[in-house]
Amino acid sequence: MSSAPADRPKAAERIQAAAKDLFYRHGIRATGVEEVCRVAEATKMSLYRSYPSKDALVAAILCEDAAVYDVWFEAVTGGLPDAIAKLRALVEAVATKLSDPDYRGCPLLLAQAEFPDPAHPTHQLVAKHKARMRTGLTQLAAEAGAAEPEAVGDALALLFDGAWASLPYLGSARAGEVLRQSAEAVFRLGLPRAPSALGQSAFGSATPAPALSSARDQTTS
Repeated sequence: MSSAPADRPKAAERIQAAAKDLFYRHGIRATGVEEVCRVAEATKMSLYRSYPSKDALVAAILCEDAAVYDVWFEAVTGGLPDAIAKLRALVEAVATKLSDPDYRGCPLLLAQAEFPDPAHPTHQLVAKHKARMRTGLTQLAAEAGAAEPEAVGDALALLFDGAWASLPYLGSARAGEVLRQSAEAVFRLGLPRAPSALGQSAFGSATPAPALSSARDQTTS
């Protein structure tokens, strides 16, 4: 049964959905507004009525991507008993995402890569969203008892973003495996191992681990 005309998404919704897909698959600069309108079955007048410029359309999509991340983050971590379980669940969720053949990586960073000028609005918007996401990881690390939660949060953010960047030469299985192993190393170095904090089974030792930055400094040439 076909949808009634009243059920059809509004032009602005169709335009944003089409642009989001095209920008992710082909790139923002490589996709013109004419192609967006063709796929969305909308006119350029409709596009510019809803979005004053292409940059405004990009900004709306990036804000939507950030909101989708928030929902994903809550879905992955919600209901878990403690912060370390939440961190491990995030690692596993990212590793699983790598196996999706359509996954090209973080849409925010893909967009930022196209606008390297730090003064460009798109670059700044992505930096703002990514900083907020980093804060979420840092807060979980603090809840898990990390002596240096920012170092743990930064390390995990680096691993998450680096994992998808390695897909072309490592492949999804190896990238996921390295992500899991590297994250566990971060947990061993950066989180306390006292049973009262995380549970004996988490690391198998009650001896406090060295601070993450100390281990980093020791391995820096």
